[in-house]
Formats: sequence, C-alpha cells, structure tokens
Amino acid sequence: MEYFLMYHREPRTEQEREALYGRVRKIAYWLDSFANVGGLHVGLEAIMGFIPVIGDFLGLFASLYQMYLCYLFSVPLHLMLRMLANVLIDFVVGLVPWIGDILDVFYKSNQYNLTILTNWLLENRLVDVHRYNREHPLGSGTEPVGRPRSKARAGAGINVGSSRY
Repeated sequence: MEYFLMYHREPRTEQEREALYGRVRKIAYWLDSFANVGGLHVGLEAIMGFIPVIGDFLGLFASLYQMYLCYLFSVPLHLMLRMLANVLIDFVVGLVPWIGDILDVFYKSNQYNLTILTNWLLENRLVDVHRYNREHPLGSGTEPVGRPRSKARAGAGINVGSSRY
C-alpha cells in the first residue's frame, strides 16, 4: 500500500517530486536505451516489439504508464497531448512487421516524453533536475538522450532543449 501511495498520487514535497521524476526517468531508460548493441541504445520496448502484436501492446501500456506518472506532476494538457502523440506514433510504427520493429529502435518516444517533462519541470522549478541527474546516474553512468536537436547543458547530465516544447 505504501508503494501505491508513494508513486500514484500527486507529489506534495520536494522529495516526493524527485522520487516520481526518478521513476519516470528509469522507465524511459529501461524502455528505450538500457542496452548498447553495436553502438545503438536498445530498450525493452524495441525487444518486446519483435513479439508479434502482443509485444507492441505491452510497450504501449508501459509508455502509457509513464505518461500517467507525468500526469501526476499536473503537466498541462497540450504537453500531455504531445506525449500521447509520441506514444501513438511509436505504437503504430511498431505494428508494421519487421520494418516497424527496426524503426522502433530509433524512435524513442519515452525519451522524448522525458525531455518534455524535464523542460516543463525546469521551467516551473518543481525539481532540481540537474542536481538529481548528477546524484542518481543510471546503469550506464550516463543519462539517455532526448531528441537529436536538443542541446546539452554543461554539467547537467541530461539533454534539454530551448524553452519551447
């Protein structure tokens, strides 16, 4: 019951916001880029995608769970719709046999959604994202990247773009 209360309600304190942000970040990492295979970051979602139909639906549910956790931060509707569009594009592309599974390795919707959340948290100063990322490195010791066009802030450990979403 304590687990449910910790991760499935709107965070009230800085510590709860950091814990929730860390959970969203870990989900994005595991779903999109936990393994380095031949220079490509491959996640569980891409691996599950090779299971016909069922794997794509499992990836969809995991991505929707990440979106639900983002919703707990009271992210504005227009950003939630962008996150949903990222998830749906990933799902629809993944349904195409073989080609979709290969493209799923390159389209990292969960990382894009993490970048959207991070930008919003930084703008509203709800979580000290840079300090959190320095203190809590992921398994590989590096933060997974967002969209290729985003710019890295010095020493931040995470890629964040401009103030535009």
